[in-house]
Amino acid sequence: MHLLTEAALEPDPLRLPLRVADALCAGMGAQGAAVTLLPHTEGAQLLCASDEVALRLEELQFEVGHGPGIACAAGGTPVVIEDCRQPHPLWPLFSATVGEQLPQVRGLWAFPALGGDETLATIVLYRSSPWPAHPRAVQQGVFAAWAVARLWEHLQDVLLNEHGPSWEPREVIEAHWLSTHRAAGALSARLGVTVTEALLMMRARSLRTGTPLPQLAAAIARSPASWTDD
Repeated sequence: MHLLTEAALEPDPLRLPLRVADALCAGMGAQGAAVTLLPHTEGAQLLCASDEVALRLEELQFEVGHGPGIACAAGGTPVVIEDCRQPHPLWPLFSATVGEQLPQVRGLWAFPALGGDETLATIVLYRSSPWPAHPRAVQQGVFAAWAVARLWEHLQDVLLNEHGPSWEPREVIEAHWLSTHRAAGALSARLGVTVTEALLMMRARSLRTGTPLPQLAAAIARSPASWTDD
């Protein structure tokens, strides 16, 4: 995909993720795109989102713990939702929330960026109209995901450091991903469970109480001892 090749020539590595997202939108005819690293693990990390809708789609998946990007990463194969207005039996909460909060999202495709047998990242693209799964278009998405994986392997040392990702929007990444991971680690140590189990407990409480996951994570970070069993 020549648009991704052009994006890879961006001289500023911190601008590169958004250039990649824009290239994916243009090349695939999507309204928005997001790339998330390791979305099927507790180390999930947003790399870039082209707009607020793409960002919210990634936030929703991170908050509820399921969705097309996570399924795509876990299975290593593309996931195609031709029309989000049709309820999806595998992700009822995600599907219902998208319908309520993001009615402009109709077609939703997810592709795994593979490194060998492992999923390094996923690309999630959306359209504001139904998106039929034409084989040639799906293959184009598979190739785009392959190109993103090669790009990530080349640039990960530049984009990551001991303080976490250095790209923007920093405040969004801090609130929705990094702080939540740190809180899950603190809760894990307090309760003697794994980080994965701690994150599942946080998600369950967030959904049950209606407390946004970042807000819950901030409370745990301030005082892990404040967590009490229901």
